Amino acid sequence: MKKIATIILALALSFSAFSQTSGTGIGVSIGTNVDFTAKFWTGETTALAVAAGIDYGGYWGGIHASADYLFHLWSFDVGQDMMKVYFGPGVGVGFSFRDSDYYYYDSWWNHDDYDNFSRIWLTIRAPGGVGYYFHSMPLECFVEFAPGLDIFGPDGFDTRWASYVGARWYF
Repeated sequence: MKKIATIILALALSFSAFSQTSGTGIGVSIGTNVDFTAKFWTGETTALAVAAGIDYGGYWGGIHASADYLFHLWSFDVGQDMMKVYFGPGVGVGFSFRDSDYYYYDSWWNHDDYDNFSRIWLTIRAPGGVGYYFHSMPLECFVEFAPGLDIFGPDGFDTRWASYVGARWYF
């Protein structure tokens, strides 16, 4: 009985969180990729966000991970809830599953180039977005856009674009 009372008390206390500026949030995001995501608040306006997931569609396909240091410099009250605009620098790494059967051959493409194809990529990211924090529960819903610049990867020095919608539950 004590265990059940302790669990109920812990859940009740976690629901009193408002406009998260501390703690750890864990959740999922869907968009360009499907990711598991976590956010660790490092201060009142700063946080570290990490994600790992699957590039399920598009041309390359594969797995990836990213880490972003986010600044939440603008916040707006929405009734009792809070909305925060954020941005910051980040880095992403990944591995492409592309195989030769999936690639289309073009007049400018030489099949010998495929043999030197790099499946690993590294990207410098610049994510930005809006997080919506609920007063009545420790939940953040967010929309994010993250342009990036591949330092090396399947196409060499190239751009990479990602966008997501997601949610994180805070503990």
